[in-house]
Amino acid sequence: MALYRISDLNIEIKTKSPSLAENIKRYEEDFEAEPNVTLEVNDDRMLELMEENEGVTADVVEYMYIATLYSWAIFDFNGFPMRAFGVEHDGVCTLFAAPEYPELDLRQFIPEDMTFVYNYPGIRMQDDVYYVFDTPFGKFGNLSKTGRKLPLQSIVFIDPERFDSLRQIEAKDFVPLFMRAVSENVRQERTKHTLFILERVMNRVKFFGVHDLTDFDFIIERV
Repeated sequence: MALYRISDLNIEIKTKSPSLAENIKRYEEDFEAEPNVTLEVNDDRMLELMEENEGVTADVVEYMYIATLYSWAIFDFNGFPMRAFGVEHDGVCTLFAAPEYPELDLRQFIPEDMTFVYNYPGIRMQDDVYYVFDTPFGKFGNLSKTGRKLPLQSIVFIDPERFDSLRQIEAKDFVPLFMRAVSENVRQERTKHTLFILERVMNRVKFFGVHDLTDFDFIIERV
């Protein structure tokens, strides 16, 4: 079974999904090592998922659930997943998230040539620094832009009802937005651990709120 290097972890992925198999090829490693994580959907679970997602192909269902397994596993390695777009600028990464508006397509505002990772980055702490990694599990497929990791500098939350112009936000605004952006990928028993991660993120990363991203250049220069 092939081994893949994702988020600086050795991950074994057992899949019958042609699209996922194709998308993870670029992460394949040519050395032998014990996997840190094995991701696999068994046949019984696949049948359940197909019934729960009537009208969705088996290929897509398996892809989605493997992504969920990854998001659960990364918590065991000082990390967390987040529904966000990662933008590279000056050698660091800023995450843009709209947790109250999951239907908002941020691709229409963020230049493609600046996008480091689409919609499903893995974030892990290494040597007391949070890094953003691309993953093959993004919502739009074919998502890796660089195959690198970048230090996480800031998180910008888009909410037209909560914010007007760009401003650095306080904990009372940050906490619910962060938890919403992460919580859909968290098992109930991980809630306490997520709060621990939240506290560490708040001490290491800047966070902002903004009404929208129509003036993207102005925003990226100030976060």
